[in-house]
Amino acid sequence: MSRLGSRRQLLRSISSALALFGIGPARAATPDGAVPGVANRQALGKVIGTLRDIPLRGVQRVDAAEKDGWWAREGTGRLWHVTSNGGAQRVADGLAPTGALATGHGRVAGRGIDGRLWVHDTTRPTAPPTRSEVTLAPQGGLCVLPLAIIAVVEQAGSHVLARFEADPRRGLWQVVARSRDPVLPDAVPVAVDLDGRHGSAHIAVLAGPDAKRYPHAVLGDDIEATRVLWLERHSLLPLRSLHLDGPAVFEDRLLRPWALPDGRNGLVTMQSGPLGAQLVVVAASPNETSRLEIAAAGPAIGTRNRWLSPASVAPEDGEIWAVHTPHIGGVLHRYRAEGSALVAERTATGLTNHRLGARDLDISARVGPWLLLPTQDWRRAGALDTRTGSFLDATPDGAPILQYVASAKRDSAILLTESRVAIWSP
Repeated sequence: MSRLGSRRQLLRSISSALALFGIGPARAATPDGAVPGVANRQALGKVIGTLRDIPLRGVQRVDAAEKDGWWAREGTGRLWHVTSNGGAQRVADGLAPTGALATGHGRVAGRGIDGRLWVHDTTRPTAPPTRSEVTLAPQGGLCVLPLAIIAVVEQAGSHVLARFEADPRRGLWQVVARSRDPVLPDAVPVAVDLDGRHGSAHIAVLAGPDAKRYPHAVLGDDIEATRVLWLERHSLLPLRSLHLDGPAVFEDRLLRPWALPDGRNGLVTMQSGPLGAQLVVVAASPNETSRLEIAAAGPAIGTRNRWLSPASVAPEDGEIWAVHTPHIGGVLHRYRAEGSALVAERTATGLTNHRLGARDLDISARVGPWLLLPTQDWRRAGALDTRTGSFLDATPDGAPILQYVASAKRDSAILLTESRVAIWSP
C-alpha cells in the first residue's frame, strides 16, 4: 500500500473510533452543555426544519443556481433545474456529473463529458449547449463573467487560466487569452474587486503549484499553492500578487471573498506549515500597488498535517465558521477579526465538512442563522443556531450525507444523500 493510502486508512480508523464515542481531539461544550456526538442521538436535541423530497434519482452533485433553486447533475450527464418550490425540470445533457460548475450572467458553465467547455444559456432554455474546441483541466474550476468564462487549461505540462469568449459565427467558445504564470491544476478562479481602482472585479486564483513543499494530499494530491494572483480579467496579466516563502503553502483550491473590518475586500484561505493550518485573509496592500498581503490571520492549529476547512464564509457576514481537523474529531470554530488577528472560539465537536482526499469544499450550508454540518459518520447533520450557539438535529432519518447546498438567497438548502434529494427549510 502507498504511503498516502496508509495514512488515509490510519486517519479513517482513528476518526471512526473517535466518532463512535462522540469525541474528538478536544471536547467543547455548546452553551447548553450538550456536546454533539454521533453516538449520542440526544446530544443534537429536537429536530428543526422540514424536508421535501424531489423526485430525482442518480444525482451525483448539486450546485446553487444564480437566482432561484439549484442545478442537479445525474450520473448520465443530464442537468436538472430544481426550483425552490420543489419542481424539477430537465435542462440539457452531456455535462460531466461531478466537478466544477459555475453560474452567472444568464449562463451555466461546466466541463462536458468529453472534457470540453460546456455552456448552457438560461435565457434560451431550449437551445443546445455551446462548446469549445479546447479541453479543460479535469479538476479545475470556472468563473462566469459578463462576456467570458475563465477556466483552467493544460499548457506545456503545466496549468494556466484561459479566457474563453463566444464566437457566434462558429458557435464555439474560443480561447482569447491565457495567464503567463502556472496555477493549481484544481484551482477555482473567482471574480473580486480588491482595490477599487480598476472599476470592476478581476480574477483571483491560487497559483505557484509546488508538489514537494508540503506533502499531505488532504485535497487529493501533494500539489499546493505558494502564490495568490490577482489578474486583469481580459488579458489575464498580473495586477497584484503574493508569494509565500517556504515551507508555508496555501493548502486550499479556492479563495472566498470576505469583507475586512477596515473596509477592504479580502480573500479567505488556509495557510499550512510546520504548525499545521491557519485561517488567513489575503487583501491588497494599501502601500504597494502591485502587492497582496496577509491582512489577518488566525492561530495555527498545532502541528504539521493538521488541517481546517471553512464551513461558512460570506462577504456580508462579520464572522467565519471553520471545522478544525474535519477527519479526526471535527471541532467547529467561530472566527472574528480583531485588527490583524482572527480570534477563534471553539464551539462544538463531532462534526465534519470534508472527506479525506476529496476536492469538494462545499459540503456544509448556511441558511439564515442556521449552519448545517454533517456529523463525523456522515449520517446526521447538526443545525447550529449561530445566534445562540445551540444545536438541533436537521436530518432525523440517518441517510449518508453527500452534500448540503444553500440557495443563492440562503433561505433553504438542498440535502443530497446516497438515497434522496430533498429541500431543507428552517
